[in-house]
Amino acid sequence: MEKLVYRFKALSDETRFKLFLLLSEKQLCVGGLAKVLGISESAVSQHLKVLKNADLIKGEKVGYYTHYKVQKEILLELKAVIEQLANGVKLEEQRKVLGINNATCASQCKKNGKGCGE
Repeated sequence: MEKLVYRFKALSDETRFKLFLLLSEKQLCVGGLAKVLGISESAVSQHLKVLKNADLIKGEKVGYYTHYKVQKEILLELKAVIEQLANGVKLEEQRKVLGINNATCASQCKKNGKGCGE
């Protein structure tokens, strides 16, 4: 579960999300990514490190350069979680791991004179 949270955190940065989008289309090296985004190669490398540590991307040596690409299996895992949330499926196991109890606010809402919607 920690890995799932870490993956979403890694994608929460705008630049990393842009890198991820670019890499989901095709493999690119650090220089190519830097040129497209207009940032330094060292900045790209730092962002790629975060994405790599979250297992969102992987690098493959191509001659002197490393080309990065999205880990499609991980992307499918994230898709499944998002689909479950969108379909209203309760993610009981994830809630247990995170220590989240059932959300009940009816008593609090009634105390404040508001309806809860439950």
